[in-house]
Amino acid sequence: MTSIKLHHYFESHRICVKTNYPMKTVLSKPELTGRLAKWSIRLSMYDITYEPRTAIKSQSLADFVADFSPNLLSKADEELRHLISKTGIKPWLLYTGKALNQNGTGLGLVLKSSQGDIMVYSICCEFKATNNESEYEALIIGLTTAIDLKITNISVNYDSLLIVNHVKGSYEAKDEKMASYLDIVKELQGKFNVFTIQ
Repeated sequence: MTSIKLHHYFESHRICVKTNYPMKTVLSKPELTGRLAKWSIRLSMYDITYEPRTAIKSQSLADFVADFSPNLLSKADEELRHLISKTGIKPWLLYTGKALNQNGTGLGLVLKSSQGDIMVYSICCEFKATNNESEYEALIIGLTTAIDLKITNISVNYDSLLIVNHVKGSYEAKDEKMASYLDIVKELQGKFNVFTIQ
C-alpha cells in the first residue's frame, strides 16, 4: 500500500527497512506463491535494503534519565506556577445533550479546553429514563469524565433550567430519585477547584 501511495518517493530514493524479521529472505524465496509473490515482484523494482534494528545504547538512556532528574522537575513546576499566575487557569467548558426514544436514552457530551481542544462523547444508555433523569445522567457522566481527565476548573453550560436551579440550590429536589441524583452531582462538584453551572 505504501509503495503504491508513495510511488514517487520509492522510485527516487533508496529505502532502508529496519526490522528484526527476515523480510529479505522471505521476499527472495524462489517458491513464493500468491500474495507474497505479487509483493516480491512489485517491491523488486525499488532499491530496498533491510537492516536489523539496533538496541538503544545505554548512554542515551542515561542521558534521558538525567534530563528528567528531580532538580529539573522542581524548576519545571516553578515555571508552570509562574505561567499560571500570569495567565490564570481558564475553566474547561462542558456542554451536554440528550435524546430519548423507545430503545433507551442517548447522551452527548462536549468538553472544550481554554486552548480550543474539543472532546466529543456519545453514550447509549440501555434503559428508559424520564427527561429530567436523562438530564442528570448526562451531567453526572460529563462531570465524571472531567474528573477522569484530571480537570480541576469547569464551567457547565446546561439547557435544563430545573437541573441548574437544583444544583445552585434555588429549587428544591422534592422527588426522591431527583434528590439522589442531586446528591451525586453535589459530591462530584466538590472534586473541582472551580465549578460553575449556567
